[in-house]
Amino acid sequence: DRDRPGSPRGHRPGRGLTRLSAPRQGVTLPALPAGQVAVLATVGADGPVPIPVSAIHRVDGQRLLLALGRRRATLTRLRAEPRVGLSLSGPAFSVSAVGRARVVADPLPGAAHVAAVLVQVSAAWDARGAAAEVVAGIAWRWTAPDAADRHARVLHALSGVALADPRGGPSPRGSAGGG
Repeated sequence: DRDRPGSPRGHRPGRGLTRLSAPRQGVTLPALPAGQVAVLATVGADGPVPIPVSAIHRVDGQRLLLALGRRRATLTRLRAEPRVGLSLSGPAFSVSAVGRARVVADPLPGAAHVAAVLVQVSAAWDARGAAAEVVAGIAWRWTAPDAADRHARVLHALSGVALADPRGGPSPRGSAGGG
């Protein structure tokens, strides 16, 4: 089964992450290209609930900050059950990760319509198959007149949270889980 974390993997030098035979701790998340979209899966009453997330800031190799709409059911789910799965794919990489998420700023200062969520990765693995190469990740374009500018403001606000507290905790300007 190619999708199982325990499936055999080879090593392809120069292709980014080392392929892993199973999820393991200490694996770092790759640098992310501009416009990266992730798939975040939270745990719902009926099982995993995946959603695409376009506002991502890599804090370091083990942590990501995400911005989620404050009215999303995803926030309710991860507050009740912080275990999450994450998938990141792009040219020559495909990473799957598991970890825990927590809201660190609600609302996100500078972008009041979203909350900042910190994902602390506990295990990650290269999810590419031995016989395939990822040539592109998820991509979309903004169709509303102000959407690209609004998205840029959200990304800027996320990086402000990371700079205010590089450990990824609540920004002195934000509040964890509050309003």
